[in-house]
Order: sequence, then C-alpha cells, then structure tokens
Amino acid sequence: MNTLRFTCLLALAAPLLCLAQQKPSYPDAEAGKHVGEEATVTGKVVAVSKSGKGTTFLNFGDRFPRHTFGGVVFARDEAVVGDVKQYEGKDMALTGRIEASPDGKPQIVIKTADQLKLAGAAMPSSSPAPPATPPMPSPSTSAPPSPPAPAAATPATPSPKPAAKIALASNWNSAGAGGEMTRKDLAKIFAAYGSASTSTEAAAPAEVYPGVPFLAPLALAKKRLNLEGATSAKTRVACPGLPQGSFTAHAFSGVFIGGFNRLFLVTDNADQVVSVLAVEESTRSRTPNATDTTGYHTYNFIIHRAKGTDDLVIRHEIATDGAPAGVVVVDSMLVDPTDPENPPPVRSTRSTSSRSTSSSKPKTGKVLERSRWFVPVPVVNLILDCVGR
Repeated sequence: MNTLRFTCLLALAAPLLCLAQQKPSYPDAEAGKHVGEEATVTGKVVAVSKSGKGTTFLNFGDRFPRHTFGGVVFARDEAVVGDVKQYEGKDMALTGRIEASPDGKPQIVIKTADQLKLAGAAMPSSSPAPPATPPMPSPSTSAPPSPPAPAAATPATPSPKPAAKIALASNWNSAGAGGEMTRKDLAKIFAAYGSASTSTEAAAPAEVYPGVPFLAPLALAKKRLNLEGATSAKTRVACPGLPQGSFTAHAFSGVFIGGFNRLFLVTDNADQVVSVLAVEESTRSRTPNATDTTGYHTYNFIIHRAKGTDDLVIRHEIATDGAPAGVVVVDSMLVDPTDPENPPPVRSTRSTSSRSTSSSKPKTGKVLERSRWFVPVPVVNLILDCVGR
C-alpha cells in the first residue's frame, strides 16, 4: 500500500522537477544583464570566425566588435563540439553559463555540441521524460482515488514597461549665453548624425560603451568595468551646447580599452550613464602635420577644454569601425604642428660639401591629447537642439 502511494506521488512530482531544471531564456541583446546565470540565449549568428590560436567565435546580432553576444569554442574542444561554421546566418539557441569576455561583451563557452540548437528546437534534458500518465492503482486495492489536480491559475497580463528616459534638469534647453565657438564645433561634428529634438525617450542603443548598457545605473557600469573600488573625481558638466545642469562626469584613472589612461562616465540627473569619454593625456604619439582647415575651438567637451593659441590644431573625426550600434563615436586630437620631431642637425665645420644634411622625413606634429567620445543618438539629438538655441 505504501509502495503504491509513493509510486503515484513520484510520478506526479516528476513534471515539476523537470520544470525546475529548465533554464531561463534571454534574447542576445539582453544577455549582458544576466552575467553569471546558467541560461539559454537566442539570436542570429551573424558571423563565425577563427583566431590564429584556433579559438572559434560565433558573433550574435552583428559582426565583431559590434556584436551583442558571443559563443566561444576553444581549440581543445573543437573535436567534441564539431563544425560550428554551419550555424552562420541561422537563428540559434545557445545554453550555458553567461560570462563577460575580456572586452566586456557577454558570452558562453561552448564545450559540447548539445549546447547549440536551432532556435525553436527542443533543448536537451538531463532527466528522463515523465510518463504520459501516472500509473493507477489496481482495481483490487482499496486505496481512495487521487483528488483532481487544481486548475492552473490564469497568469495576470503584465503591465507595459515604461520607456526608459534621460533624466534632465527642468531648464536643460534654456538658451545659454556665450560659448558660441564651442556650440559651432558641436553643430559641425554632429549635424550629419542626428536631428534636433527635445525628446528624452531613449529607445536607442543596447550599449553606450563596451559592456555598459545605455542608461545603466552608475553602480552597474562601475561593476561591469571593474571600477567598484576605484577612486573617482566627480565634476558637473558645464559645457555650452550640452544640456544645462543635467550631466555629471565621474573620472577614473587606469588603463582602458584603446590605451587610454582616463575614463569619464557621464551620468544624467538619475545617475544613469548617458555618455562615455576615454582620454589619453601627455601622449608620445605624432601625426602627419596638416593645415587647420576646420577651425575647431574645443577639443574636450565633457570638461570643456579649448585650445589657447591658434598655433595648435584640433581634429575631430567620426569613427566608422568598432562603434556600438546607435552610438556616434568621436575621435579627437589636439596637435602641436610646431613641435620638432628631431633636434636640429649639428653643422659640420668641414667644408667637404655644400649640400644640406636636413632629413627628408615628412613633418609631423606632436599629439598633446587624444580622446574617444561615445555619444548615443538620443543624446546627439538633445545636443543639436541645445546648439540651435
């Protein structure tokens, strides 16, 4: 009798145990929010490539480095996993532990072939399928019939999630006095990459900087960039042409992607990351000398730095490679074209030749500062509204 009841209870509990073992599923664009979880990530494999060391990469959402999520097959596991090139261009489901790659992108390491399935295909289960119907007691027993299973509750319809917004001061777009040259610089840089708007809705890019989601809380951004215990300097952004009284720059020192030694996380009035600026000060770089035909006045807009003399050259260029989707990346340099690359040659006192011994190398200018500014399109639109007032 007891054995029969135990068998019935085990059969009824099996489906619940199976459901408990199922892993959550996320689209590739949201995988970065679930680092550390065992989950299934779904999306389109845009490209499959192999490094010189034999590591294979599956890029979801876009090609490297604009991809939203990645699968990694190390050379030692390639024989077990098999040929993953066949998945290129297909919608896939990848199961495993979500972790952060060295460049901050979410990824799953693939060690077995059954981690990858075509989207919609059943994922493997580690437990046997439960029987179609639980075994019933024989008619000879006097056990009472099992009570009917309660009807499943109808799930409540979730309320729509409010759109994320940039938190600005009430007078953020008031017409500002002064700073006309800086405003013209901003208008010249961004005119072709947005349109003036007062909207604070932010349904734009997934990331503002590698590993940092747009409008992520400052605490989350610091965690993603391993800056939780780092000392930072906090400064209010007061540059003409940027929303007034709305942005704050949190400056960190260290070594960051691209060889920069300072990183500014720019937040709005709700401490959400709206922009990122990477800076290298006192560089040892040089760049080919060129005449300043642009007439730029400001070379750093977050801490509002302008050149103090017309002898210096400012270059602002929009980066076309490696920019996150929906983000305008501005590469800037402050150059001193008058700084000599080599000391003057020592003149010989001998009269063996009247020819000049000057170097035939092209003239170059010393880079005094270089930076990379990550500006999401919604913020670009707000800036264009500000500079037009």
